Amino acid sequence: MKFTSRFALVAALGVAVAAVAPGTPAFAKKKDEAAAPALKIGEAIRKPLAEADAAIKAKNLPAADAALAQAKQLAKTPEEQYVVAQYGLNAAQASGDQARLSTALDELIATGEAANQLNDEARSKYYWFQGQFAYQAKNYAKAEASLSRAIAAGSTEADAYAILADAQSRNGKTTEALATLQKVIDAKAAAGQAAPSEWYGRGADMASRGKLPNQFVKITTAWLTAYPVKQNWHDSLFIYRQMAGLSGDVDLDLLRLSRAAGVLPLSAQSNYIDYALAVYLRFPNEAVDVLNEGIAAGKLNPSTSQNTREIIALSQPKLAPDKASIPAAVTAANGPKATYKSVMTTADLVYGYKDYSKAAELYKVALTKPGADAAQANFRLGLALAQAGDKAGAKAALDQVTTGNYAVLASYAKVWAQTPPTS
Repeated sequence: MKFTSRFALVAALGVAVAAVAPGTPAFAKKKDEAAAPALKIGEAIRKPLAEADAAIKAKNLPAADAALAQAKQLAKTPEEQYVVAQYGLNAAQASGDQARLSTALDELIATGEAANQLNDEARSKYYWFQGQFAYQAKNYAKAEASLSRAIAAGSTEADAYAILADAQSRNGKTTEALATLQKVIDAKAAAGQAAPSEWYGRGADMASRGKLPNQFVKITTAWLTAYPVKQNWHDSLFIYRQMAGLSGDVDLDLLRLSRAAGVLPLSAQSNYIDYALAVYLRFPNEAVDVLNEGIAAGKLNPSTSQNTREIIALSQPKLAPDKASIPAAVTAANGPKATYKSVMTTADLVYGYKDYSKAAELYKVALTKPGADAAQANFRLGLALAQAGDKAGAKAALDQVTTGNYAVLASYAKVWAQTPPTS
């Protein structure tokens, strides 16, 4: 499985949570650039602040710290405390000590909020850096809170959502983490951009580990639309198969879809055997074809696989009479006595011989019969039409599949029909 598992999303995406400072704070702007009114501070605190400022510019940090300690003792009002915190941030930046910088930033934010001095621009910047520092310190609860506030304040940092999603995931909030990832994926899609492939893969991993099949299907179908590579297809289909615990005809149809998409060779040999076991009694040609494909792909070895040897040995003698029976079966399927099940059996038989156009005609007949399983028949119709080259017809048939596990298979099949996997 190629999904990123149990480690930082930021590392998986190549997103840098850098050891950086939040930049020059608002108080240090030139007077003609300042947007906020001048802060009111008392005369007593001005002298140590001036000393601190001079020491910082001279890179004399011990002197700056001493002056700041004195200023902090003299600060009485929220505004004065905020000014001291601003100079404290400057001193921390000059020190190059990220732990100190993180502490200074926390104080700047707290005093700035208390003094009602932070506008949304400042919040988006300061909370963004506070969230990064918290993430690096593995304080994921604080990182989540800070990054959420940065985003709420209008942060445009490209990685804010990614780091937030990972912090939420590490806090055990899988659903929230997936929603966060989906937001940024949707936003990029609206802007005509694709999110990095690893973002989708990480989201799929979160959903699978959290046993959230609906979210898994949503993010993987989007992933396959943006990045239709075969490995992504294999991972999406077979992890969904495991999550949903598929069995019977639905499981067979997932295997048929994976074969049509060309991703069976990426799977375990057991999937070839599962496929063959599901069809060899009814459709021996399909079973033999699948097993021969597995042998050609190097997944199966008849000398070491008893199932492979036995299924081929049992099926091979049936191939000639099986093929010879097709014309009569097709005639009967189009006759007045045909039932849904009998027509579907004939359609599946023809499908196994890769006559997809004829199989599609028969699936359409099956849909007209009393008791028809519309989801199953429309899914197989869509699969056959797509392989016959009728993409529009395939989509129309698959659009009719709206409930149950077949609806999930149809959502994958629609992506496959419109955007075939690449190597």
